[in-house]
Amino acid sequence: MHHGLMNDTHLVSELRRRLALTRLSQKRLATMAGLNETAVRDIIAGRSRHPRHDTLQKLANALDCTVADLIDERGGPVARTGEDADAFLLVARYDPDAAQGRASLVHQEHGAADFAFQASWLATLTNTPVNQLAMIAMNGDGMAPTVSAGDSLLVDLTEWSPGADGIYVLCRDGGLLVKRLVVDPMRQQVVIASDNPVYPPLDPVPVTGLDLVGRVIWIGHKV
Repeated sequence: MHHGLMNDTHLVSELRRRLALTRLSQKRLATMAGLNETAVRDIIAGRSRHPRHDTLQKLANALDCTVADLIDERGGPVARTGEDADAFLLVARYDPDAAQGRASLVHQEHGAADFAFQASWLATLTNTPVNQLAMIAMNGDGMAPTVSAGDSLLVDLTEWSPGADGIYVLCRDGGLLVKRLVVDPMRQQVVIASDNPVYPPLDPVPVTGLDLVGRVIWIGHKV
């Protein structure tokens, strides 16, 4: 059974958002759902179009949500200009428990913890719906001096494919890392590096072997 009205882009983004919230790797999700790991990776990478309903149900069960939660695009106003330019949009805040660049995301349940951005300003930065953005307060020093402890990171959860170099949030070894990715398109490999020279780069990994949460698109520094 296929969902003719399903938004594949939203499905991929929602799966990645929930993986970040639950701190699950794609491999662990596949195991919990009783699915082939390659099949799960293909869905999350957007390579598998219109997955079967029973597959979606298994993923939803593993993530403790419904199929509708995964495929329905809702609650995501897009930053835009015009009559709503002066409106403020709330981006959910997640607190990391960071050590040497490693972070885990814990959602702040109270709305007061969310970040408010003026819609007109956010529109100059991204067209991504706000429910696919996340704010992270960085505590580690792995990305210093670019990102310091206490800085706020705006993460685009839809940018989970490293098409270009940049700072990304990725799942690795059961935790979340905020790291700089350097892409080698010829070898189809990525170097995972810290801006802080104290931490050496990790060995290159295949692009398809990455478990990305999203890309950092804005850094708010404390003065």
